[in-house]
Amino acid sequence: MGKKTVAIIGESGEFCPALLKAAVQQDLRLLFISRDETKKSILKNRLRDLDVPAEVEFTTCEKEGCWEADAIVFIQPWDIEPKLLERIKQVSTQKIVLVISHYGKLGNEKLCFQDLLLYSRVVELEIIDSDFHIFGRNKEAKEAVQKFFETAGYHRKE
Repeated sequence: MGKKTVAIIGESGEFCPALLKAAVQQDLRLLFISRDETKKSILKNRLRDLDVPAEVEFTTCEKEGCWEADAIVFIQPWDIEPKLLERIKQVSTQKIVLVISHYGKLGNEKLCFQDLLLYSRVVELEIIDSDFHIFGRNKEAKEAVQKFFETAGYHRKE
């Protein structure tokens, strides 16, 4: 069986350190999805500067990238348009869709990912330093995400 693939949407170059740390430790393939060439260039340079040993690829097609992925991660959820979620709805069925925010920004989102991706296993994660809060309706998906981040040294806060 091959490496697990994590599709990442919304990355702008300031890579989510928690996700990077966990991905490297767990030998995952990272698939960044962006149509913005400037953002891709910034991210490629940032990852090169960090000397990331993980397998990293880039694609411009959200639907293709999410179809290929085992899990889908949104890094800056406040920038996501409902049209994008509509495009990936079919290929995200039964997959974990992880919505990550930093420093208390999670409550500011206007989108309800679970309502728009009805058949996905949506988990929201709010990271503050090395702690995280986790929210979601699917118990198994929450447990998988919690284990993933705890393995990387993060701590769940109630």
